[in-house]
Formats: sequence, structure tokens, C-alpha cells
Amino acid sequence: MFYQSRDVIRALGESLKIEENAPKVIAVIPHITSIEEAQNRNKASAKIEKLKLTIDGLLASFAHCELTIVIKTVADRHITGFLPEYQIRSIQVEEESEGDPMFMGFRCQDALISRVNDFDWFLFLEDDIILQDSYILEKLEKFIVKSGSGRNLLFPNRYELWEGTKRYIDCTIDTKLAWNRLSSLEIDGAKFGEPTNPHSGFFCLSKDQVKLWIESGREWNNKDLGYGGPRECAATYSLLECFSIYKPHPSNLHFFEVRHHDTKYSELYPELSPDYIFSAIKAKPKFSTPERRQLAESLVDMR
Repeated sequence: MFYQSRDVIRALGESLKIEENAPKVIAVIPHITSIEEAQNRNKASAKIEKLKLTIDGLLASFAHCELTIVIKTVADRHITGFLPEYQIRSIQVEEESEGDPMFMGFRCQDALISRVNDFDWFLFLEDDIILQDSYILEKLEKFIVKSGSGRNLLFPNRYELWEGTKRYIDCTIDTKLAWNRLSSLEIDGAKFGEPTNPHSGFFCLSKDQVKLWIESGREWNNKDLGYGGPRECAATYSLLECFSIYKPHPSNLHFFEVRHHDTKYSELYPELSPDYIFSAIKAKPKFSTPERRQLAESLVDMR
């Protein structure tokens, strides 16, 4: 029967030809290390691993696209030379000679803006954000169309994996997290809302959205708006000048998500908000006092 069905599939099967018009995607990553790390592979091992996983996530998630990866950095303050050879061939390193390295995220914005006519999609991500989703562009395009406005951005929920437990850190570290019910959206059964903490260390804009951003004048460019610092402002809060930022609602947090390679927030806030902490690891069975006594006695008898 198997061979008969295989012959039928071959006779009636559709062509496997891949679509030739692949989306053109550019991803820009701010990346700064200490001089000591830039000169010593051993001292830089942790940051090498983070950047390697970030680049691998891009290569996997956008393997079906025409992908360009740009690393924005400062001379003698990066570890790109320690990356695997295949990654070195996959990236473009752009070194800045002036300006505060803390504001490198804004130079990444400029790099995207300057290439507005060359690509279809424009990504920013920090150098410790790992993507694991080949349907990112499809999700974003559907959100733009069905939300009814190009000024609506969809950001992913960011999580850490700590001891096998998945923790949505931007929910757990905000003790007064709220979701704006007045501007919530529902698209094909998935819910989205504007959170009080929209930061993800990631954003992705279509070409039309980049043009809207340019037309806004970008008055918040290169400014520390007081939300965490200049890095967070470049990655998230400066975009609020032009856009409304949504994330998947708590009822479907996993719809669109990225992984934060570090575990520092999980360790700092281990049990702050259990509603945003998930684990498939089965808990150890809990015994009552009589059950524990009976178990102990049985073990003694076995000896």
C-alpha cells in the first residue's frame, strides 16, 4: 500500500519549485565589547557565543530570504573576528569613529533609514536576541494589513530560558504591567495589546513603515528619553514618536516571541510574577507528613 500511495503522490503531486521573488531583508545589530574582550578570545567567550547564536538565528529564520546582516560597532571594540568562518562571510562590519558607543542603537537606525530603497523589511536586534521563527514576516504583514494601519507595530514578547523554565521577562520585571484594553486587537483568533513595557530588543519594519518614520522627522533620534537608557530608547521608545507598539496579549504570549540569551532577569526576579512563567518540567511529588513517615519506615525495613 505504501508503494502504491507513493506512486499516486508522484503522479498527482504539485511542483516543489521555490518562489523566486524572495523578500529582501536587512538586519542591523549594535555590538560593543571591552578592548580586553576584543583582544582576547578567552575573555570574550561569553559574548562570542551570544553573537554567534544571534547570527545563527537570523540565518535560520530568514534562510528563504535575501538576507543582509550588518554589525554596527567601534574599532577595537568588537569580537567579530572570533566568529566562525561561515558567519564572518555572512556579515558586514561597519565601524563608527565618532559618538558615544552607548548610542550605537541610533546609528543602527540610521543604517536602516539610509537603505530604505534597497530592502523590503528592516530589522533591528540587540546582539543577545535569538530568533527561532521562519514566519516572522508573514505574521508582521498580516498584523499590518488586518490592524488597519501601518502605524501599528507588532513587537515580540521576550523570554529567557532558565533551568528549563520559560520566563517572559518584560512581563515579570514590570511590577505594574498593564495592557490597554481600549486599544486591544484581535486578528484571526490571536489577541494583541499595547503594554506598559513594550521593550523587546527587536523591531522589524516594512519599507512603507520606514518611509512613515522618515516623514515623521525623527525628532527623538539620538536622544535618551529616560526609559532605561539610550540603548532601550534606540531599540523601542524612540519609535513611539511615530508608531503604536503592540505585543501578543497574555492569553497568547507565545504567538510572536524572541529569546534573550542571558538569564540575568530570571535570576534577579525568580518568582516575581508566576503568571508569566511556564515550564513543561514535572514537579516532584509532594508527600504529606504521614506519607513521608511511612516511606521512611519502608526504606528502613528494606535495609
